[in-house]
Amino acid sequence: MSEAERKYIKQVDDEILRASGESLQKLQEIDKSTQLNGHSFYDEYACALKKTPEEKLVTKTKTSDNKNHY
Repeated sequence: MSEAERKYIKQVDDEILRASGESLQKLQEIDKSTQLNGHSFYDEYACALKKTPEEKLVTKTKTSDNKNHY
C-alpha cells in the first residue's frame, strides 16, 4: 500500500469518527452497500464524493464538546 493510500484511508477514517446525523447515515448506507456487493468501502466512498462534488459527503462533525460544526 502506498503512502498516498494510507493517507487517504486515515482521512476517511477520521471523517467517519467525527460524523453525526445525516452524514453518519450516508456513511452507514455506503457501508451496507459494500457489504452486500463486496466492494471496498473506501472505493465506494470515493465514488460517492465524485457523484456529489458540490456537497461534501460528511458535512456535520462532532467536536470534543459534542457540538456540531460545519
